[in-house]
Amino acid sequence: MQVRGEGRVMLQRQLGFRGYQVLAYVQATIEADGRAPSYGMIRDELGLESKGHVANIVKRLEKRGVISRVGAGRVRRLRLP
Repeated sequence: MQVRGEGRVMLQRQLGFRGYQVLAYVQATIEADGRAPSYGMIRDELGLESKGHVANIVKRLEKRGVISRVGAGRVRRLRLP
């Protein structure tokens, strides 16, 4: 995520530290690879305990409207609005 200075700090406060990290990683992966990372990739990259933890963070980000999930049960189904 290319937010700098005060805007970045505000976004981190709104999303939380892990939420901000997940969002930044998803955005970077989509830009680099053309598709979203899997929950397992997010877990491994950020050193999280489980894919369930990733899913909880993604749900919080989705409630805040900064990420969306498309298609039930599909791998790499994250999208940025």
